[in-house]
Amino acid sequence: MRKARTDLVTSIKSPGHAPSMKDPAHVEIFPDYLINKRHMVAAAVVAVPLLFCVTGLAIRYAAVASTLAEPGFEPYARALCRWDCHWYLDISERGYERFPIPSQSNVGRWGFFPFYPMLVAVIRVIFPFATILVATITSTACSYAACLVAWPLLEKNMRAYVLYCAFLLSGPFSFHFTTFLSEPLFVLLTSSVFLALKRSSYLVAGVSSALLSATRLVGVLVVFATVIQMFQQHRERGGSTLSFPRWVLGRPDLIVAVLISPAGLFAYILFLYVTVGDGFAFLHVQRAFGRVAGNPLVFLWDGLAAFPKTGWLPTAPQWSALAAITGLALSVVLVARKQYGAGVFCAICIIVPLITNLASIVRYVIGLAPLIMLMAVLLSASKLTWLAALVLFLVACYFMTVAWIGGYLALV
Repeated sequence: MRKARTDLVTSIKSPGHAPSMKDPAHVEIFPDYLINKRHMVAAAVVAVPLLFCVTGLAIRYAAVASTLAEPGFEPYARALCRWDCHWYLDISERGYERFPIPSQSNVGRWGFFPFYPMLVAVIRVIFPFATILVATITSTACSYAACLVAWPLLEKNMRAYVLYCAFLLSGPFSFHFTTFLSEPLFVLLTSSVFLALKRSSYLVAGVSSALLSATRLVGVLVVFATVIQMFQQHRERGGSTLSFPRWVLGRPDLIVAVLISPAGLFAYILFLYVTVGDGFAFLHVQRAFGRVAGNPLVFLWDGLAAFPKTGWLPTAPQWSALAAITGLALSVVLVARKQYGAGVFCAICIIVPLITNLASIVRYVIGLAPLIMLMAVLLSASKLTWLAALVLFLVACYFMTVAWIGGYLALV
């Protein structure tokens, strides 16, 4: 038997020799080899994001420690809780008010959608710790889960997977994905929708879409990706454009998937109507935050034209404009790669907030999972660019975290 194993290994290494399935040694050894390889890959898929969880925490903690004297995980979590994080914290602890807050320039909390603060509130009941601690751990867990969901979406490209995990958990914007903001859950649910569509599990995609629409307003727009995927599947099976509506009507699962997609948004509208008297308070309150509808091209031009008065580094409006343009360009690349649903969804998710102004546009762009996956794939095309990007992500994590704590407006 030892000789048979040796002969088989030698035959595998010899060019031009294909072992026969009738060879008993081949039948005995090859399954073990394949099983072991699968186990190793599965272990790597689980371990890679865990490694970047630890690495990212260490880097961000060092950045916080450089500006904060008080040690400990809770002070670290509170230091990273900036801007919208405080709104989500208030919603999770006190819910939504029935009238504007006088001390907040008559601003209400209604512009922040309820699913994530509700989730944190439920977890806090089970684990009665400080809300910011529960939220920080939950956000990190959501980002970790988003990495796992991304593995099949990245076509099991290990280099791209490593970059994607590094970006979310140890990258320059990893504080967005590890504190109490909607990005971690939004990325996880978005990835879940596209994985379900990839597997033609339309009901799962519909449920994920419903939760996504309760997480952020633009989440409801993922229904376009669902319909596009349905159309693509219909065409691949030889169906015509004219017969598509009839085909959908003959599939109850497709109809249900589309109809339940905006369920989260509709539930929030009903809640606001009952409690506040205005079902669209989440839209009307935007004016109090300085968001007024305008021409997105004008906002982009004004952002690009906001040159620094001193120094050479781009201003916050310039960074925001560049982020929007980059996001739209990557959306076009997705469409060019025949990922029509993902490309359309990402483009709309950028254009909709851009109609008001450039505020938070950097955060909105980096929170679009299909764009970050595409970026990871493009940067992993060669080992050199992959390694350079990985090093850049880890180094930038420290300095961008310091900028976030310091209140740099482009990161808001």
